[in-house]
Amino acid sequence: MRLTHVLIENFRGIARMDLPLDRLTVVIGENNHGKSSLLDVLERCLGGPGTPPPTHFDPTDFRRTPAPTPEPIRVVLTFEHDADAVRAAPRHSVFDMAMTADEDGVRRLHAEFAGDPHTGAMDVRFLDADGQTLEPVPHPVVLAKLRQLHPVLVVRLAQPHGSTGLEWDRSGDRERQDGDSDQETRAEEDIARVYRLLAQARGPVPSEEVRRALLAVQRIRHTFADRYVSGEGPLRGLLEPWVAVGHDRGAPNASGRPGKHPTRLPPHPGSGSHALGLLLVLGSLIDVRGEAVLPQDAHPLIAIEEPEVHMHPMMVASTWDVIEHLRAQTLIVTNSGELLAEVPLHFLRRLVRRDGRIDAHRLRDRTLSPDSLRRVGYHIRAKRGSVLFARCWLLVEGETEFWLMRQLAHVLGYDLEAEGVRCVEFAQCGVEPLVRLANDLHIEWHLVADGDQAGASYVQEARQHLVEGQPKRHVTRLRGRTIEMELWSHGYEDLYRRVAGVPDQPDADARNGRGRRPKLKAHHIVNRAIRRHSKPFLAVTVAEEAARRGPDGVPPSLRRVIEHAVALARSAVDDGSKEEAAALEPNTGSR
Repeated sequence: MRLTHVLIENFRGIARMDLPLDRLTVVIGENNHGKSSLLDVLERCLGGPGTPPPTHFDPTDFRRTPAPTPEPIRVVLTFEHDADAVRAAPRHSVFDMAMTADEDGVRRLHAEFAGDPHTGAMDVRFLDADGQTLEPVPHPVVLAKLRQLHPVLVVRLAQPHGSTGLEWDRSGDRERQDGDSDQETRAEEDIARVYRLLAQARGPVPSEEVRRALLAVQRIRHTFADRYVSGEGPLRGLLEPWVAVGHDRGAPNASGRPGKHPTRLPPHPGSGSHALGLLLVLGSLIDVRGEAVLPQDAHPLIAIEEPEVHMHPMMVASTWDVIEHLRAQTLIVTNSGELLAEVPLHFLRRLVRRDGRIDAHRLRDRTLSPDSLRRVGYHIRAKRGSVLFARCWLLVEGETEFWLMRQLAHVLGYDLEAEGVRCVEFAQCGVEPLVRLANDLHIEWHLVADGDQAGASYVQEARQHLVEGQPKRHVTRLRGRTIEMELWSHGYEDLYRRVAGVPDQPDADARNGRGRRPKLKAHHIVNRAIRRHSKPFLAVTVAEEAARRGPDGVPPSLRRVIEHAVALARSAVDDGSKEEAAALEPNTGSR
């Protein structure tokens, strides 16, 4: 089965969280938005591999409120049978007695874990489609089997657990010999040891240790891939180069014969980072499993907290390549823009906090067409995924506005990055995909466009996608045909004349006696300045001049845009969360 939905009530600082899960889910959100609590509550309810069945919640798990007695904790975990697995091998399941058909006709298992605020005792029951206790009550073996086959492996890549005596239940594999089992155990120990070196080292890991771990991957490459790696994707092929390139002199190769070439990394670019990413992720899985013996048909949920900790950005991208193709259901909590730049948008869940309630926002299935999804996905990847952490997007046409708005905000005393405002160019991607994405992910936005015909079309397009309750002031159309003309009209005429090499007054043409030269129009002077330098150069020049003039040097129209974007970002902050911040996510030492 696969965990498809998590409902949490009154756990630590979470009044309510409603989170849908896919096979791979990436969760982001600001501090004190329940990310670590989400992982903890899953581990508390389902247990970890080889741990005793959980029976209690801790006193600190109950949400603090002004009331003398905390509210009971309530967690509902919803499971479904994997549709592909059912079609491939339909069979009776011990979970059938606890599954009921919901309104959409899909059979699901709803397990409720309730915590008594007086004793902390955990009571578990199974629910029907209406949320009522299932009758007749399923046999206790259902809960035991649920925890046995679906434990939670909370992985913190930079925090090794320290144990390597790891076993999977191999009793059902009659084709394998005891010697093979011992070899696999030793290979896993080699991989886990190098993982610890990678996680804890403050310098290069000895190459001989990396070679030893890669040889360990080679020795168990078939069962290794079958156990950990999805059948689709490039990672199955990633294991082959360690075999094809060669091994230590005298070490057996894939055919069992001595190798003829020294071990080395595959020659294609980036393969070294992929090798270390592979060892880091798979080593952490081996390490966190500890000495537990997992059933051969177990399907643990792998929950990875901040995989980017202590990693170089190149390693983060390589680690994602490994995580994306893990066979197990995987839940990732991250604060890394580099990682998000690699993540397909439909995997993303953005947590937004309102009065203690945590809402999980996602890109809906029909929001973007395939072409729009491709364009906006590429745009965000090129801009780095950190824009997805922003509270408000200030949508601007191009590079000039991108640099200028940030600098003008600084002149006004605002740090847009600290306020949670990110400038995002829309000219190459289009307005509609970005606005649709922002609405789905609950990111506030404000669009500023030029006063020309193109700007009018941008404004009209944006206004068509204002959701209910969003005022029209989310869109600003400048009076000037371009932002340069807007600046010209508000005190920067002399700057553009100076850069264009045009004097303030036309002088007499003494050479032909024809009198005074015709007066150049403003847009001609601006265009001449752009041709002599560039639009970004002019933006920097204006920003430097604005800094010299101070706040009065910021045109009123642009001041209003900046102030409104900051106000939108501040409105996205739940002030009520400050009282519960200490209870929401206790320091786990992972950040």
